[in-house]
Amino acid sequence: MKIIHLVCTFPPYQGGMGNSVKDMVERLALTDPSCDITVVCPRYGLREVAPVSTLYSVRRCSSWLRCGNAAVIKGLKKIWQSADIVHLHYPFYGTDALVWYFKKRHPHTKLVIHYHMDPQADGWKGRIFKIWQKLFLKQLLTQAEAITCASLDYWRHSSAGRIDGLSDKLFIIPFTVDTNRFQPRSKNQTLLETYGLKSEVPIILMVGGLDRAHYFKGVPVLLQALAQLKVKLGKNYCQGIIVGEGDLRNKYNNLAQTLGLSHDVLFIGQVSQDNLPFIYNLADLFVLPSINSCEAFGLVLLEAMASGLPCLASNLPGVREVIDPPRNGLLVEPNNADDLANKISQLLADDLKLKEMAQASRDRAVKYFASSTPSPLAPIYHQLTE
Repeated sequence: MKIIHLVCTFPPYQGGMGNSVKDMVERLALTDPSCDITVVCPRYGLREVAPVSTLYSVRRCSSWLRCGNAAVIKGLKKIWQSADIVHLHYPFYGTDALVWYFKKRHPHTKLVIHYHMDPQADGWKGRIFKIWQKLFLKQLLTQAEAITCASLDYWRHSSAGRIDGLSDKLFIIPFTVDTNRFQPRSKNQTLLETYGLKSEVPIILMVGGLDRAHYFKGVPVLLQALAQLKVKLGKNYCQGIIVGEGDLRNKYNNLAQTLGLSHDVLFIGQVSQDNLPFIYNLADLFVLPSINSCEAFGLVLLEAMASGLPCLASNLPGVREVIDPPRNGLLVEPNNADDLANKISQLLADDLKLKEMAQASRDRAVKYFASSTPSPLAPIYHQLTE
């Protein structure tokens, strides 16, 4: 069975969608080695930083047109005709129109759509998003033989969830995490010294893309909250680490300086996949302060939970289902620095509660989100091709 996963971004590009697809196809390949899996994505000029997996292939295609992460990739007709199943990861503006066209012309290829999120943007880009969704979203989802989504909560609050007649072909497939790779460990003293961090001062961690496509991650909200805490409780109350890279990094770094956080928040850039688990282990608390429903799940929450970290996450559809408040974390009002500062202060003030939450996070990740469990995609694919 030849399966194509069609996605707008894929590692080494750092982003939740690409990383979730990577985990998805690896888990599928291990569950059903008979699947011939190829990930197809645009070529964005990114250099490969790791060997290609033996479990699946990656094909990076040139594009007819490209704008941000939207692209009309070349060669999709032959790719479509060669596949038994095409699994489109939505949104993928531009290429989604090609998928709609080829499904009409060559319906023998089965179409599965994973609905990741409702795209949102301001200005002309936001207007284009709305027009494009009206043109293609309902038609695409109606064409599909199956639809997958990581969260029923998110689906019900999404543009897709408001379309009638799709519930019979909807499958909820939460994302997962490697609970062996991400696990609780003692803080690495060498890393603490490398980054100039104080071992006796609590560390707050955020991981996310710092490019324009990930504007919704809420970095300014976190910085404003940390600035409030510094004024209220003193400079040694906490220290922050922000992991990620992108064209907004300098802007965020300048904001940190303006807020008086030059020595309190570290922007450490992109971290290798080998080192990332040990960065999580430096932290005492993880924060996902996303500002809108472009954040639909929060794969980094799973990594933090598996690492044994209490979590603060925005009260957004999908995201709020990942953690289990108040057992392993708390929800914060989106785009509200005051609420975030209060919740950080509340958790860091109670060491015993923080330890209990840490253990609850680890337990929840192992019980509900471990990638070692078989992929539910395999039976769905076989059902479609029988």
